[in-house]
Amino acid sequence: MYADMTRVVGTAIEVPKAGVQTGVPKIIPPIRKEPTHLLKVKRRLTVKPPIIKTGSMIGIVSPSAPAAGKFPKRFERGVKNLEAMGYDVRVSRHAKGIYRNGFTSASPEDRANDVNEMFEDEHVSAILCAIGGDHSSQILGHLDFDAIRRHPKVFQGYSDMSVLCNAIHTETGLVTFNGPMVMTDFAEYPKMDAYTGEYMLKAWSRLAPVGRIQPAKEWTEEFIDWGGPEDGKRAKKWQQSAGWTPQREGKAEGRLVGGCIESLEHLKGTRYWPDFDGAILFLETSEEKPLPYKVDCILGDYENLGVFDRIAGLIVGRPMGYSAAEKQQLRDVIMERTRKYSFPIITDMDFGHTLPQFTLPIGCRASIDTSAKSFEITEAAVQ
Repeated sequence: MYADMTRVVGTAIEVPKAGVQTGVPKIIPPIRKEPTHLLKVKRRLTVKPPIIKTGSMIGIVSPSAPAAGKFPKRFERGVKNLEAMGYDVRVSRHAKGIYRNGFTSASPEDRANDVNEMFEDEHVSAILCAIGGDHSSQILGHLDFDAIRRHPKVFQGYSDMSVLCNAIHTETGLVTFNGPMVMTDFAEYPKMDAYTGEYMLKAWSRLAPVGRIQPAKEWTEEFIDWGGPEDGKRAKKWQQSAGWTPQREGKAEGRLVGGCIESLEHLKGTRYWPDFDGAILFLETSEEKPLPYKVDCILGDYENLGVFDRIAGLIVGRPMGYSAAEKQQLRDVIMERTRKYSFPIITDMDFGHTLPQFTLPIGCRASIDTSAKSFEITEAAVQ
């Protein structure tokens, strides 16, 4: 009906010039642009934190959930176990708080200030997160990334802390650490398991690369109620591990990027979204057990965002709370969503919300060889 008035231009409308014969609308294709997800992202130079030694001061923050305030006995056990390893401990002002909404330890501004102050405190060598949660993304706009860049130090956590670990690395180039937290790992009874401690110390306290990581012989997903009578009275029940599961053969090398798949959703569409070019992507699911159909949806987004076009390899942590059938369905989903790609994949690895876990330094280089079921961190994480 626009034949006598206009011509269609892609999805726009062009008014014809006087004297130009009109008739059947002429479709003029829109200008093709390079998809934004394939544009080259400027990568900051990698900054490594100083090595952590016995006697170093460890600062504790709660950038999200108020678990330290709700379960003080467990928090104090984590602090004591940290001190027993030979470290001094400094607890941030709001780490043990419970904000009025009950969801967080403090307001976004106060939680961010705790992190900023720990980075600027010259006596603090490393910053450990007490716990994860769901609300760490609220503090991103209040973090002083310039101060973080000026005062590089170990920053460690997982789960919801994937948001902060990746955002800090993206904004500053600082190597951050996907690894144990105070209330989950350090507070285990009677102490943190040997495997988790060994690989954390190799990442924190050696100028050499962590090297090849061996699959754990045992694992556990048992949860003992932190407010119940058994917490702090008995160790968790462990079971034999079946090892890691190669899903697609191949070799790859690249920088480590990733974290908890649900938490990384908070970074989509923001300036903090990681640079995936040539990366080895690591993903794990939380204790909330997103069902395979949900993981399928998220990985579909990764396809559309071009993430799988850019990575060199994929490793996936052992899921918590899944039946054997659900674990297989999860593996099937991963293979279905990545069927167009050739990068190697290993699943059921020892990181994430089950125990034990090895520490992954975000920004450091690592390699995969599925034929040997091999995963190796090939670059030192500290200096």
